[in-house]
Amino acid sequence: MSPLAAFGIIAASTAALALAVVLVRFNRKRLFVARCAATLTPEQLECIYSLVEQTGTTAANGYVLARTNKTTTETRCLVPIPKELSQFPWAGRVVEATVSNTVELQFVEATAFEPSLLGHVYRPVQVPRHETKSLTKQRNTFSPERYVASSEELSVALSTACPEYPTELLCYLLCVGRASFEFDPIDQARIGTSPAWVQDPEHQTCDECRKRMHLVLQLPGTLISKKAFHRGTFYLFGCVTHPDRTKTLGQFT
Repeated sequence: MSPLAAFGIIAASTAALALAVVLVRFNRKRLFVARCAATLTPEQLECIYSLVEQTGTTAANGYVLARTNKTTTETRCLVPIPKELSQFPWAGRVVEATVSNTVELQFVEATAFEPSLLGHVYRPVQVPRHETKSLTKQRNTFSPERYVASSEELSVALSTACPEYPTELLCYLLCVGRASFEFDPIDQARIGTSPAWVQDPEHQTCDECRKRMHLVLQLPGTLISKKAFHRGTFYLFGCVTHPDRTKTLGQFT
């Protein structure tokens, strides 16, 4: 074997070993954060989510679904739109996600008091919203890191539960589409606000008035199927002028 070939083998082995070490550390951290989340009581979770909501400075226009440690016997995937969502014509209605050869998000007549997806119960958390410098526009803040930076109380509550990784714990709680401590918007389940696109934006328009539709619901595929569509994120759009006009769209990594 030539010296060059031997050097190549050594370099490749070293790189593989380094990657393995990184993956082991990543998984250990992920499992540690998940265990911390699993020990949180309903009271602790409610405190954390309320403190997140309090970081906003103006009225919220949407929600993200956050983890709870509650389960349900409900077999359907149902997401009730909070009645408190103002100027949102779908407030108070219930969306069902059904999976066959495709994914369909549609409004149904059903009684649902809290979001339930694949037997797990979620808590809608208002997305903190702030006025911009122009004072005529507002923007949503989705970053858990910013929530923690702006609230000492929130930082303390998270640190009590997970002293080593408080911000990562909040990422895990608010990004329900994947068991990870890293923030990725496509792993969020959103009600209202704006879509987190997986690929290039595909804004939808109403077939009746041709106006751009608004996001009603965003769901990662992992929340609605145990086996299929795990690389997809699905969106329900609706027309504010014609609320019964809706469209379902999916994008994939």
